[in-house]
Amino acid sequence: MELKDVEMSLGVQFPALFQTISGSGMMDHLIHSRSWVEDKIKNDGDYVQQEDFFGECMGDCQLLAFENLQKAYDELYECLNFDLEIYPERQSVNPLYKLVPFARKISGDQYCFLYEAGKREPKIVVYGHDTGDVDLWADSFEEFLYFQIVEETSEEDHEIHSDYIKAHIRWLSDEHKRLLVETPVNDIWERLPEPQEFNIWI
Repeated sequence: MELKDVEMSLGVQFPALFQTISGSGMMDHLIHSRSWVEDKIKNDGDYVQQEDFFGECMGDCQLLAFENLQKAYDELYECLNFDLEIYPERQSVNPLYKLVPFARKISGDQYCFLYEAGKREPKIVVYGHDTGDVDLWADSFEEFLYFQIVEETSEEDHEIHSDYIKAHIRWLSDEHKRLLVETPVNDIWERLPEPQEFNIWI
């Protein structure tokens, strides 16, 4: 399934940077099903390549195959409706907002684009599948990518100068590229802002 088909199905436009990266070919592995990727790994060995955006994961994030996004969206709104039953003080999801999941954390929590009426570019939030909490993670997809690269390279066994990381850094803003060059990654990691609760309810 192509990204444009997903956008049409969900009635949204993904962030401009996401579209650009998809158009570069780095997201081609997301066009296919997970079983297709697993077959490639089985037949061709280590299928994850430098040009695969997020490859298996980046930091604590695994992107969803495009064909799974509609199902993930439907399941998310089932969870949101269930949350309304648990928390009677919540009447409904504010119609100004629309959440579209695009990735999962290892814990099962979902990274979502948060679309707000009147704004083209969505923010990034995390929906806690156990808690029903929605936390603001990043103000843009570019900032989200920066945070994930910092998280990934803050581990001792991940090298910021590897081909895999450099293939992702090239999509960052000049400011974030400069920070990664001039500042030790662990110092950046310690200064990253904590996610803040975001109220999507009325």
